[in-house]
Amino acid sequence: MSEPNPFASPVAAPDAIPSIELEADDLLIATQGKRLLNMIIDGLVIQVLSFGMGMVIGIGAVAANGGAAPQDSTGLQVFSFVSGILLSLAYYVFTEGMFQRTVAKLVTGTIVVAKDGTRPSFGQILGRSLARFVPFEAFSFLGGKHPVGWHDSWSGTRVIAVR
Repeated sequence: MSEPNPFASPVAAPDAIPSIELEADDLLIATQGKRLLNMIIDGLVIQVLSFGMGMVIGIGAVAANGGAAPQDSTGLQVFSFVSGILLSLAYYVFTEGMFQRTVAKLVTGTIVVAKDGTRPSFGQILGRSLARFVPFEAFSFLGGKHPVGWHDSWSGTRVIAVR
C-alpha cells in the first residue's frame, strides 16, 4: 500500500458537495429599469436586422419582376410581416439559446436562467420567445414583488443581474 502524496491537491468527497437549488427570492432578479432597457435595445437591434432583411426582400422582388416594382404588394407585405416575426423569433432563440443573453442583456449585465438558477433548456428559451408575441405581454411586468413577466413565468425562466 502506498502513502498518500502530501503535495497533491485536496479532493472533496462527492458526498461533501452540497446541492444548491435557488428559488426566485434567492436570485438577483434584474430590475424593471434593466428589463425596460433590454426591451428597448433589443427592439432597436431587431429593427436594424428587419431593415436589412427588408432591403434584401425588396431588391429580390424587384429583380424577380425584371426591374419593375411588383404589382401585388399585398402578397409582399404579408411575406415581409411573416419574415419579421420569424426574424424576431430567431433572434431571441439563437442569442438566448447559445449565450443566455441578447445584445441588450450583454449591455445591461443580465442573463437568462431557469427558475432554479441553472442554464435554461431549449424548450424554455423557445417558450419564452413565443410568449413575447402575446398581446400586451409587456404590461405583465407592472406590479408584483419581482419584475417577472409572462414570458418568464410561463417558461420557468428568470432574468438575473450578473454585475
